[in-house]
Amino acid sequence: MARQTLVLRLCGYAILLYVWFLLPFNLYEPTPTFHLPAILWFTHLIILYIHEAGHFFFRIFGETMYILGGSIMQVLVPFVWFLVAWHEESANAPVAVFFTGVSMVDVSIYMRDAETRILPLLGGHHVKHDWATFLGDHDMLDWGVPLGNLFFFLGLFAALGAIVWGVNLSIKLYQQDRLEESKSPGPESDLTNGEQKSSSLQDKTPSQKKL
Repeated sequence: MARQTLVLRLCGYAILLYVWFLLPFNLYEPTPTFHLPAILWFTHLIILYIHEAGHFFFRIFGETMYILGGSIMQVLVPFVWFLVAWHEESANAPVAVFFTGVSMVDVSIYMRDAETRILPLLGGHHVKHDWATFLGDHDMLDWGVPLGNLFFFLGLFAALGAIVWGVNLSIKLYQQDRLEESKSPGPESDLTNGEQKSSSLQDKTPSQKKL
């Protein structure tokens, strides 16, 4: 059972590593088409729903928080997941860190697009571009690319570190499970003990008859 669990966990991290390799080729440079591989598109779609929910939630805190709320929420949700998993000592904590990093990478391309605005947006180009609006209001449009690069590489390294952590944690948990299994008596040892008891009773029976 422990070996099967280890194999499943390692297969899961292999998939996450594949997603990680796709990030620099698909979520670094803004493009007007924004075509993504299927697995990355699925991840981006989930992040997008969280992003839009962030706008709805943070609008009560004013215009600035409404604009930034989507980006904040999409990073905050997986990070809170990590905090809960860490508190509960869950083996899923590295997965939460991985998706926090992916969300940061997903935000970074939006930041890099602030000046050029070539990414396709929900609702078309007549809707507000979050980072173009925020940075433009503060006369900081030229900050979009360096800020995007910062988030991109922080997210990329966080996601890679999460994979390394997750693989090491999976191996340690496997070793602990194997150690516990070796300490606990199995069916074979119970059978051996039963045979020994039966043999000892048979040895005692003749002597008892002589008495």
